[in-house]
Amino acid sequence: MKNLPKEELLSRLEAINRSNAIIYFDLNGVILGVNDIFLEAMGYGKGNHDDVIGKHHRIFVCDDYARTLDYEKFWDILRSGKYYTGEFERRRKDGSLINLQATYNPILNEDGKITKIMKIATDISVIVNSKKQIDAINRSTALISFNVDGFITDVNSIFLETMGYKGNEKAKVIGKHHSVFVSYEYSKSDEYVKFWESLRKGKYFDGIFERKKVDGSTVYLQASYNPVLDSKGNITDVVKIATDVTAAVNNEKKIEDLSKNLQIELDNSQKLKNAIEIEKDAALNDLDVMMKKSQSELIKIIVKVALSVIVGVGAVTTVLYWMAIVTNQDTQIIGSTWSNMFSVLLTNAFSIVGTIMGIKYATQEGSKEKK
Repeated sequence: MKNLPKEELLSRLEAINRSNAIIYFDLNGVILGVNDIFLEAMGYGKGNHDDVIGKHHRIFVCDDYARTLDYEKFWDILRSGKYYTGEFERRRKDGSLINLQATYNPILNEDGKITKIMKIATDISVIVNSKKQIDAINRSTALISFNVDGFITDVNSIFLETMGYKGNEKAKVIGKHHSVFVSYEYSKSDEYVKFWESLRKGKYFDGIFERKKVDGSTVYLQASYNPVLDSKGNITDVVKIATDVTAAVNNEKKIEDLSKNLQIELDNSQKLKNAIEIEKDAALNDLDVMMKKSQSELIKIIVKVALSVIVGVGAVTTVLYWMAIVTNQDTQIIGSTWSNMFSVLLTNAFSIVGTIMGIKYATQEGSKEKK
């Protein structure tokens, strides 16, 4: 670099300045200069150089860190002429945090003495936050990665434990195919082949999947298969995020089985009820026929008795009348005596007929009530 013409050095520096966030400090950490990219990254806004020039570097760090020995050692290292690079968490004007990938470069004069420090930075907050999110997911969710052919490239301890492995048994699954987690029949099916063909084309899958644990038992996973793209849009990996929902699925199945059994019992109960109704109707019909038949027979018997009585009354009356004539008895006396008897017999005869009619009426009403 020392051999380059001054004009070329300045040209290169200008190119760096146009594409990177750059700030300059003296050896005590006081800001000497700053470009617009750095100002915008730190929330000060383009052109507001006076808001930071002359102030100390600590305006970009948290107060607690600025008071630590680590911060003092940081500047001691820079003053000694050592190059410093890494990821740094800094504070923006509004107090929010920003993550910078930065290098602190001591600048020497012609005598080799350090005159100032140039910092070149890139905002990597999105990357860092994404990494933090992934780390958080990794700590709480079952994760596994596959290449585009379905072979396992990485897996976390939660997924291993979910599938019946120990959390530290990653080596037992790395390099194996996804088919170790499905039944043999499904792994040979056209559906399974098409499943991986779709993933290779970038299709996203989400749902509840039935899988096999290492001991052969069934596990149900609420999972998503997420194709990962490179900068050119090519599929490089497939990341699966999963949650064990076996208990919920089994409970749902139990509820479905209970519901089906209950419906069967209700159907059987209705059939039994219908059968009872049919039997009841048949029994009532038989009873009605029997009662009508019995009623008819009873009436016939009673009518015969009543007629016999009436005929008997007539016969007795006739006999008494002729006896009076034959014996020359006072027909009036005999008539009076037997007339009273005849009256009694006749009354009883009509009473029997009345009873017959009453029985017939009562029987009819009873039959209606039975129905």
